Order: sequence, then structure tokens, then C-alpha cells
Amino acid sequence: MIGDPRRVGAVNVRVGAVAAAKASLARLRARLTMATSAALFLLPLPLMIVIAGALIADDIERLTLAASALASFWMAGVLTWRGLASEMGYVLGERIDLDRIPRKFMGALLTAGGAALAALTANHSVVGAATFAALGGVGHLCFYGLDMRVRRVTVTPVDGLDVASIADQLEQAHLRLRRIDAAANAIAVPEFRSRLARITAAGRDILAEIARDPGKASRARRFLNLFLDSTERVTAEYARTHSGIRSRPLEENFRKLLLDMEQTFSQQQRKLLETDVVSLDVEMEVLSARLKQQGVSDYVEKRI
Repeated sequence: MIGDPRRVGAVNVRVGAVAAAKASLARLRARLTMATSAALFLLPLPLMIVIAGALIADDIERLTLAASALASFWMAGVLTWRGLASEMGYVLGERIDLDRIPRKFMGALLTAGGAALAALTANHSVVGAATFAALGGVGHLCFYGLDMRVRRVTVTPVDGLDVASIADQLEQAHLRLRRIDAAANAIAVPEFRSRLARITAAGRDILAEIARDPGKASRARRFLNLFLDSTERVTAEYARTHSGIRSRPLEENFRKLLLDMEQTFSQQQRKLLETDVVSLDVEMEVLSARLKQQGVSDYVEKRI
């Protein structure tokens, strides 16, 4: 039995706010750490002075140690930057998966090696070099973090169902939801960002329920393949044009679409939990038709 609609609505509002805050924080952290990867290229630059001095003094051992330390730091910077770029692309919905190579961890190992070589260049003992290596590796991991790991969609095995195909559909659906989050972050209107966060939060709950009971996937095909795609395209279109076109009719039209989408997601989420059936076909068809016929894309084309 469904609870008080006002209480359910209040819960959805809180969920949307939390989801929006988490998504914004993840994107901000990704961008900041991308920028801070430059430290691995800039901080070791004083080693260039050591290399120049070793060349002048014809000190081959010191030259080799300093050059190797500089190369280690710069290789760590390249690996770390690529790892952060991969994670940022995943957070923004630009890629469905992450690299399997633990680039940031490999960068930490190279940073540790570079710190040890730099210490040996400065005539520290082996124990001192090992201490610097430990501090460098741990500091790298504390500063940049461990490599992000994707939480794989786990679908409950059911006889007679192609579980692998359903898992692929759910992965694509999660990708679309991340893209909607990314597009929402570019929208200046806080109300729209909050509503989109509630929509994607409800969408993830629906996907989780389908993964738990994949027998519902056949009734949710329209949701997985059509409605989410239409929602993503309309949101991305609005995010792309909103900064250049400040139109009250356009904002009102998008607000009505968001209200309909939010209501449809909430209804399907409740039906999913209440009746154990995802009866998406008719309502999704009606709303998808409206997204195509009265959506932001058509309106923008007329305005332009």
C-alpha cells in the first residue's frame, strides 16, 4: 500500500537534492583533480638544474639519477592525468566504462620511484631514499585517490532469459542517466537541476528493480530504449541552447515537460514496488510522443 503522497513527494525532493549535490561534487572533484595533475610536471622542475649541473661537472652517476627521477615524475603525471581524464569522462556520461588499467596507482608507484631517485641524487642513504619513496607514494594516493571502479550491473539469473542482453541494456540506461546528470549541471535554473536529479534518482531505482527481477525487462523496453533516450536528447538540447536563448515560453515549456517526466517516473516507480509489474507501454508512448512533438528541440527550431 502506498504511503502519504505528500510524504512520498517530500522524500523525492530530498533524494533529488542529495543526488544533485553528489553529482555536482563528483564533477567538481574530477575537474579540480584534473587541474592538480599539473603538479607532477611542475614540482620536479628543479631537477633540471641538477641535471644541468651534473652535465657541467661531467658527473654521470648524478646525471643518471636526476634524469631518471625527472622521467619518473613526468611519467607519473601522464598516467595520472589519463586516469583522471577517464574518470571525468565516465562521470560526465561520455563513456560507458573505465579503463581496466589502474593508471593512478601506477602513477603512485612512479612517484615513489621518482622520490627515491631524487633522494639518492641528493646523496641520501638507501634508508632515507626508501622513506622518501614511501612518503611520495602515500602522498600521491592521498592527493589523487585510488582508481575509480565501476559498480557493475548484476542481474539476477533467471531461466529462459538472456541475462547478458538485459545487463547491456541496463548499462546503456545508466549511461543515459549519467548524461542527463551532466547536461543538468550545465543548466542555470536550480529548479530544473533539482527536478532532473529527482528524475535520474527515480530512474536508477527502476533500473535496480529490473536488475533484481529481470522478468520485468520485457515490459520496460520502451522505458529503456525510447523514453530515456528522448529524455537525454531533450535535456541536452535545452542545456545547449539555454545559455544563448533566454525565453520565458521556452523555460515554461521545459518546466511542463519536466513535471510530466517526474510524475511518470514516480508513478512507474510506485507501480514497480506495489504491483511487481512495469506497465510502462501506454504512458511512456504518450509522453515520448509529447517529447517529440512539443519538446524543446522543436521549440528551439521555431525560435531560431
